[in-house]
Amino acid sequence: MQHTYSFRNINRLKSKESFQAVYNQGHSFVDRMSIFYVLTDQDESVRLGLAVGKKLGCAVVRNHLKRMMREVFRKHRHELKEGIRIVWVARRRLVQAHLPVFERTFLTLAKKAALLKEANTND
Repeated sequence: MQHTYSFRNINRLKSKESFQAVYNQGHSFVDRMSIFYVLTDQDESVRLGLAVGKKLGCAVVRNHLKRMMREVFRKHRHELKEGIRIVWVARRRLVQAHLPVFERTFLTLAKKAALLKEANTND
């Protein structure tokens, strides 16, 4: 199966209501670098919302963090189970991190949350 590695509109959480639903009804998974809030959904797609607070830095820094987070999600989206909503909250330690650290953090939290597809399935 051919994987598309784009980050399309269907994969984004945008509205305040959808973020609040994930925060209030979902489960949280924490590590030193960031936090995942995860909510299972009836939808067929995987949706991601990014939360980078103003305490982490100026707009340039926050936008850089979000670009890195989106890139990691875009590369690993095909490894995730369908029908989930994720809000990925950055912590201060991610500000100085490089892309491999973002990837390791994302995969660690996805594994903790049991979001990864089984390794023996042939995509």
